[in-house]
Amino acid sequence: MAVIGVLIWIASGVLAYFLTEAAVLCCGRRTWDRATREFALVASMLLGPVYLLIAAELLLIAAVGNGLTTDHTRRYKDS
Repeated sequence: MAVIGVLIWIASGVLAYFLTEAAVLCCGRRTWDRATREFALVASMLLGPVYLLIAAELLLIAAVGNGLTTDHTRRYKDS
């Protein structure tokens, strides 16, 4: 049972790390530097499934923010 728990903890930490990377790279600033990578790695290993939820929300907020900041062309004269 403990081995399964540790495997789930590690798998969720790895997935959270990649979600954090995707959220950072989703933004236009490209700030995926060494300090950010180290923080994401440590936080994902310490917090595991909790950080997975945080990273998923971070990716969702980054995607929504990226969609809001893009300049959409208007197709009609009145809009």
